[in-house]
Amino acid sequence: MKTLHAVLLSTGLVAAIGGAVAYAGYRAYLHTLDSVARAAVDSPRKPDPAAQARTERAAEALLASLRPRLAASERPVRHIALTAMAQDERKASKVGGVAYWAAGRDYPRDPDGRPLVLLAQVDLAEARLDGAPQQGLLQFFISDRGDYYGANFDDPKHDGMDALRQPLGFRVVHWPDTGAPALAPPTSPAQPADEQRLPFDPTQPRRMRFVAGRESLGSNDAGWPAAMGGALDERVEAYVRAHPGQDSDALNDALFETLSRSGHKFGGHPDFTQSDPREAGDRQVLLLQLDSDEDMMWGDSGIANFFIDPDDLERGEFGRVAYHWDCY
Repeated sequence: MKTLHAVLLSTGLVAAIGGAVAYAGYRAYLHTLDSVARAAVDSPRKPDPAAQARTERAAEALLASLRPRLAASERPVRHIALTAMAQDERKASKVGGVAYWAAGRDYPRDPDGRPLVLLAQVDLAEARLDGAPQQGLLQFFISDRGDYYGANFDDPKHDGMDALRQPLGFRVVHWPDTGAPALAPPTSPAQPADEQRLPFDPTQPRRMRFVAGRESLGSNDAGWPAAMGGALDERVEAYVRAHPGQDSDALNDALFETLSRSGHKFGGHPDFTQSDPREAGDRQVLLLQLDSDEDMMWGDSGIANFFIDPDDLERGEFGRVAYHWDCY
């Protein structure tokens, strides 16, 4: 499975190129191997204003030709800003903290019976995402055991998105009504600091604030070629052939910045550090994305995504959500 290979190779990759990219924007230099190779052998150069202006014009020309298709690909999104909470609130939209839980439902556990850990909780009435339920709480739980934070990357019986939908080390729980009294959920036994297996500290909750918007498809999306009439790198190559003075790497970097879909969000379109686990034509859309930041680290500066069929989302059915993350 390509996501598993990417995760297993990430440590070696970082060790090989870490020194070469230490002085530059980390993620920008990891965008392409060509850029990394140049950074390893070239000394820093002063920006060429004329070349920068030429690249900006080239990027604008390519984007202008795609604007009708980009507009047609837009989805509603709630960008998420995270701020530290002075005190945890049981029903708040947040990352980390203690989950709201009430009597009558079994708390999510891994196959060995250990309680899962609350990754995120969304107050749907606060988020008000089009095409999703407008009331209740939506919770995302992951495992604090193993190397994959509960993602099902190593499954001999399933592959692709089917494997990522297996709720073994993660769970998505919907509470349509939160009127029942909250109970104290079970907790996992404490682990030594050097054995922690979470990308964040669950004891330091952060509140979610939502910013409503719409978002077009990103260039790392598996649906890009079909939606945009071809792969982006093919358009870049064609432009460079027609404009020999244009540097292809500079143009790729400019487009990458514009078409990146990274960041924390509810809804919208996903981004990846490696590749989209979905195949072209897959109906599953982004439900929740949590990116790496100063207080959350998915492997080596990775991104986590939860995907859902839009019909399931509209019906409020969250039993077939897929959970994926990848990193450099």
